Amino acid sequence: MKAAIAAALLLSFPPLPARGERVGVRGDLLAEIDRTVREGFWDPKLKGVDWGGAIARARDELARSRTAAERNTVYDRLLATLDDSHTFRVPAGRLPSGRWGTAGLRIGRDGSGYAVKGVVPESPADKSGMRIGDRVLSVDGRRYGSERVGFRDLFLVFEGAAGTPVEITWRRDGESAARTSRLTRVLEEPGDALVWKSAHIVRRDGRSYGYARLWGIGVDTALAVVDLLLDRAEPPKARPVLQGWDAIDGFLLDVRGNSGGYDPNILTTFLRGRWSGGDYWMRTREGRRLVPPEYRPLPVALLVNSGTASAGEALALKFRAHRIGPVVGEVTAGMASGGAHSHRLSDGSLLWMSAAKIEDAAGRSYEGEGVPPDVVVADRPGAPGAEDAIVEAAIRALERYPR
Repeated sequence: MKAAIAAALLLSFPPLPARGERVGVRGDLLAEIDRTVREGFWDPKLKGVDWGGAIARARDELARSRTAAERNTVYDRLLATLDDSHTFRVPAGRLPSGRWGTAGLRIGRDGSGYAVKGVVPESPADKSGMRIGDRVLSVDGRRYGSERVGFRDLFLVFEGAAGTPVEITWRRDGESAARTSRLTRVLEEPGDALVWKSAHIVRRDGRSYGYARLWGIGVDTALAVVDLLLDRAEPPKARPVLQGWDAIDGFLLDVRGNSGGYDPNILTTFLRGRWSGGDYWMRTREGRRLVPPEYRPLPVALLVNSGTASAGEALALKFRAHRIGPVVGEVTAGMASGGAHSHRLSDGSLLWMSAAKIEDAAGRSYEGEGVPPDVVVADRPGAPGAEDAIVEAAIRALERYPR
């Protein structure tokens, strides 16, 4: 099953080269980018931009550039003319060829700037003291202000080789003094392990709600949610803190700060329907039972914020299209392209490019806009003894949601 699901990628993360830039191929590199974009970008008309003129300007600017940084800026400016969140270039050596390290930080739009929208537990960002709502002022010297950034600078900027640093200047929400944290990237725990660690029960007014957070949408991550919900008598055996999980009245699926990844079809297919009806009977000392049990659908709320991007946004659209449950939180990142694929260039850099475009049934695109939630709530820490503001709002939404 996993192999079949893995074949359907929404966002591809192939092995990356680690070669340095060869200065002598600047002209050839521009031609490569030009050809790749013309042949592979989702819109054959390139959204009506004067691409030929942009290439000519880039050629002139490259002739005057003297450093790798200047040339990188030229390529960035060229690709920015397409105004696509998932179309950008990653310089050679920026990302490792194997498993990436991470600072564990997720950010998103907040008012006129950017703020922390997620902190992976036990990550460098977590240990630095950063929390939801803190203002992000700059990353590695680049100012984060009113100008919108694309997927590379929203998410990939915090990823890289394990052991490499990323410097973040930030300010605690409500304070005036800025702080600077130099975070060393570490290998992130597998997505399914993070799902299980996040799982807990929230009890309110005689009802109980299961909760799990997804930091990405990979196959193992999606299947961890299936494991939590399919046979709800099993999770407490793996984690005693989940005692009572078999009696939960609803489920809170948290994709705040989720950077996307694989196609989320497995989740929506599972949450919508029966999924299983029993294949055989298992006899143990406790008796005889059907395996797997028939999946009993639950009321489900999807938690989002402005750091929810890419496949995380596609998941929100699926919730709405199939009326799975309320979407609660903030307008998402507006990076809902239809699938980015990477192309290795001759200098060892990567050109990421959108090969498709996501639209809803009415033909509306959410690229650059974001998916609006059904219940709008700013993502902020909760009051003492309470969950985050969006979690509390999601519980109230499920209490009102038709069963």
